[in-house]
Amino acid sequence: MRKRIVVALAAACVLVSNLAFADGTGYVETQTGKDQDITFKDDPLAAGGFGPKDIRILVMPKPPRIMLLRARTQFVTEMLKSVEAL
Repeated sequence: MRKRIVVALAAACVLVSNLAFADGTGYVETQTGKDQDITFKDDPLAAGGFGPKDIRILVMPKPPRIMLLRARTQFVTEMLKSVEAL
């Protein structure tokens, strides 16, 4: 008896639950012969912002290259001291 109630409740949950349907109002579809044209109403590329008078997208410049190995300035004076004694 209990098993039948559980099965009936599970079946009711599956059958009564709302199914997800795609929203078909976001586009306009036209067919001419064998060609098909679909125009989306909320197309972000058609929203503008890509013309020559619009704001430019600026990209950060490349970082400057620096050497990891730096010349030792003390070495030059130490080398001159050792050569002066010769």
